[in-house]
Amino acid sequence: MDFIQDYASLLPRLLPPSLYNPLFTILTTTFGLMRTLQTHLSPLLTRLVTQPDVASILALLAILFISLKILDMMYRAVIFWVNMVLRLVFWGSILLVGLWVWNRGMDGFLEDVQGLGAHWMGEFEKYSGEVKEFQRQKEDQLRFQAAQKQKGRGWR
Repeated sequence: MDFIQDYASLLPRLLPPSLYNPLFTILTTTFGLMRTLQTHLSPLLTRLVTQPDVASILALLAILFISLKILDMMYRAVIFWVNMVLRLVFWGSILLVGLWVWNRGMDGFLEDVQGLGAHWMGEFEKYSGEVKEFQRQKEDQLRFQAAQKQKGRGWR
């Protein structure tokens, strides 16, 4: 930095005043900031060098901060793709329903929807009947086991 200060005295002779004044202001401000940072940060740097515990804690904090930033970027990427897929599915289904209505007409579309609804209600009733039958069989099996235990206790 000292070599720049040596050449700063040559700047008024080499540059016009309209360019020299802002450049000189920037240079003096930069050097002032550098000196201030150097005087305030040098005790911190010497403490970090002499006490490795503080340096390791700061390194762990930096690693934690960086890993959280990376995790946030990954989260945003996943959310972007999920949103894009959901939008594609939504607009694709609207397009397919529109084509369905266009091809079959409104009356044909309503007949198809009623037919699909009747088919799926029949499937639902079939499976719910099977579930009720299974539950009834389990209850009968539990009653039979309870009756067997009651018979077994009588001879003791």
